[in-house]
Amino acid sequence: MSRYIIALIILLAAGAVLTGCGETNADTSMIEGYTPSVTIVDNPEVHGWVEIALADEPPSDAVSGEGCTWLLLDAGNLLRYDSADGGWSYYCIEDISSGEVLGFAVSGDKPVLMTAGNLLTFNPATGEVLSEELPDGIDPVLVGSSGETIAMVDSDGDFVFKGEEGFEIHESPQNLDPAGQLVMSGQDWVFMLEEGGLAFYDPSEGLWQFEEAPAADILVAVEGEMFLGVDDTILHRVSPSTWDTLCEGVLYADGLLLTAEGLHSISEPGEILAECPSFQPMLLVSSAGGSEPYWAIDELGMTAYAEFGSVNTGLSLYEAEKVSCSLAGQDAEEIGSPVSVEDMIASASGAFRIYESVSTRPDPFTEFSQVSRDIRRSLDQISVEELMLVGITLDPVGGDQALVEDGNMVSYILYEGTELKNNTRVAEITGVEVVVIQDVIVDYTATGGGVTTIPTIYSMRLQEEGGL
Repeated sequence: MSRYIIALIILLAAGAVLTGCGETNADTSMIEGYTPSVTIVDNPEVHGWVEIALADEPPSDAVSGEGCTWLLLDAGNLLRYDSADGGWSYYCIEDISSGEVLGFAVSGDKPVLMTAGNLLTFNPATGEVLSEELPDGIDPVLVGSSGETIAMVDSDGDFVFKGEEGFEIHESPQNLDPAGQLVMSGQDWVFMLEEGGLAFYDPSEGLWQFEEAPAADILVAVEGEMFLGVDDTILHRVSPSTWDTLCEGVLYADGLLLTAEGLHSISEPGEILAECPSFQPMLLVSSAGGSEPYWAIDELGMTAYAEFGSVNTGLSLYEAEKVSCSLAGQDAEEIGSPVSVEDMIASASGAFRIYESVSTRPDPFTEFSQVSRDIRRSLDQISVEELMLVGITLDPVGGDQALVEDGNMVSYILYEGTELKNNTRVAEITGVEVVVIQDVIVDYTATGGGVTTIPTIYSMRLQEEGGL
């Protein structure tokens, strides 16, 4: 598919007007001698939120590692997104489910799963799982990592460090009630207390310290600074036991901040990284180094913010692994063994097919959740750069229509006069293209001029052979 965006700036001094593109009261002497130009941009880079097709419940947890993002799903399934090549890998850890996982972290490129009695470290290079039994009397509630160091905190506040030859226990000076997350700030491991306050522990010195702090939902440490998320308010630690309000918004464990203006990094709250997703995420995670893609997860699924086309949204390998079929109301387990696909084919007498991917599977009996998020948007919230032209229908008595799709492959119908985002409207629909005009308002009053409306024309075209 080829798309052309033609930006045409009209010389206002000559008084040219295109299809009612607006009027001007500018001092046109300011732009005398300006020569109109035409710029053609092919396949512009457009970023937005796209839905990820999952064949299971949404991830229960997600963490960023070295050059990757790890997602924990049901039954011990792990998904890994590689930031270098944009590819996905799927792994299954036997005899464990996400309901049994009390904590999820990543050490280097290895995900770490904490259960009530074991610490499991998965090596993606070999596919092996190292399961280590925790010491007697340890009731783990928090887990964290810093480099290759893995630390846990039990229900009394005692630290448990994973060493080369087993576990080291560092007892707290008093019974504590840990809550929230375990983070690293300088030399100190830090966690919140249930009723408010922070506990600091430096294992190199064996030093415990305690500070006053409001009871909060989340604790984040970034570049030596600490932040608390309290309801919809973000607090910044300016000195021991002293917290100032930073801004309004929701803070997430990966150091991401969601405000009404968009997605930010807590270290640079003034910079917008992405527009807001269409829902309030339970989890919000960045890729390695705090860069795109950004992953937003709730009870209905997962979306990614990235350049359109850069993230594989189908996950065909994972879908093929998770496909389970039923026939005449019977599950595969009822027909034969849990992996008895051959039995099912025989019993069906060739009446159904097995598809490798959800995206190519029209079989209505495949057992996937039918709950989905409505990702349609109002057209006045969609910019023309997000849309791909699929087809055109001409009506000789009026009402010509254009079928377009956004980055989520959601279809919309455009008519002449349809309003889009950013002062943009559909001006004309022909047999081969959709002409869209955007009114760009330029204010020259600071230099003695007026306010000028400059029309910009966008043309979405079909190829001559009828393709895109």
